[in-house]
Amino acid sequence: MSTDSGHPEMPSSIERLLRPERLETLDPFRVLSHCPLTPRDNVADIGCGPGYFTLPLAKFLINGKVIALDTSDEMLEACRARLDKVRLGNVEVVKCTDYEFPVDNATMDGIFISVTLHHPEDRVRFLSTAKEMLKPGGWCFIVEWQPHPTESGPPQEVRVPIEKLRQIATESGLRFQTSLNLNSDYYLATLINRR
Repeated sequence: MSTDSGHPEMPSSIERLLRPERLETLDPFRVLSHCPLTPRDNVADIGCGPGYFTLPLAKFLINGKVIALDTSDEMLEACRARLDKVRLGNVEVVKCTDYEFPVDNATMDGIFISVTLHHPEDRVRFLSTAKEMLKPGGWCFIVEWQPHPTESGPPQEVRVPIEKLRQIATESGLRFQTSLNLNSDYYLATLINRR
């Protein structure tokens, strides 16, 4: 699942994930404007990497908190360092595995998963396990690569088209609520915990 579990043509690097040009296609504030967040929410940021979305989430969640999860020690360290610089105290940085998230069941209002769903081999197991963190009626917001060729991004065969995401969501016990093409590189989707 890790944001750095490299694709051969995509070298793992914190610099690549934080490069300023990334704002052109993946502006965190534009993305978050479509996310069903409220300032009181407790949110798990799965595949947080160096905190590209963690910091904007934490700034918005003035009465809530973020649990930043990743499988990579390097990415978690980078996330911690960035959080220390801006002195945000409402973020907990936690190591996880692809299918184990050390967060209590039914404690999160939302789950934020940005360009991470294409990593795990068993995506239904990944989302089913993540769903356990959600309160009943909680949301899962996903940012993923468009299924067609883009200038950067993972190989075509690992990308998750919207139709496939609908199927994965259903099999994971989540209800597919909405989707939106952010631009030619990314789409957004909101899933709801049915239980």
